[in-house]
Amino acid sequence: MTTLRYRAVLFDLDGTLVDSYNALTEAVNHARRTHGLPELSSTDIREMVGEGIERLLQRAFDRTEVSESIVQSFVSRYDDICCAESRVLEEVEGTLRQLSDLGVAMAVCTNKPTVFSKKILDFLGLSHYFRAIVGPDIAGARKPEARHLTVTLAFTECAPEDALFVGDMPLDIHAARNSGIDVAVVATGSSTREQLMASGPDHFLERFSDLIKIVRREAA
Repeated sequence: MTTLRYRAVLFDLDGTLVDSYNALTEAVNHARRTHGLPELSSTDIREMVGEGIERLLQRAFDRTEVSESIVQSFVSRYDDICCAESRVLEEVEGTLRQLSDLGVAMAVCTNKPTVFSKKILDFLGLSHYFRAIVGPDIAGARKPEARHLTVTLAFTECAPEDALFVGDMPLDIHAARNSGIDVAVVATGSSTREQLMASGPDHFLERFSDLIKIVRREAA
């Protein structure tokens, strides 16, 4: 019988499990076009992603507050395309299947609103792997606040010392540190390997499937 180093694994969503940058880019630029502004490049928008829709739009419109009409323009377009324009990242589905077979409790902790996160994961056929999908609206906080991770972790019925958080940004590392949970990162999102290593993760995944070796006791 395998002894697990981590009995629970929490995951970020965008850039970690799925690539939905095309949908986010189109929704942001739709909102900008609707409000008489030129489009931004996909590279610029990719660097704005990670702290939720409010912060994304504040950055995209270069203001501290965005109007309800801007939010609605973004939300309506994103709702239309978020599933079709999202894809599962390489090795994710097979790795989730192996973790499930090992009896690892899993949940998603994302700064994306829960309704969109669940809709995307349902469409991509991944929702059944997770005990919970927790956005800021459910947690009452957003990463890097500790409460976001601790509320998500509660759904796994595991203690912080038995859990691992997996993300793709320095923000995810900070969230894990704030909540006393170990963290692994993978450079499949908006942050480079160098940026991630500079933030001091517990584990760096050269490829997503490396997670299996880390979770299993013999990887310690």
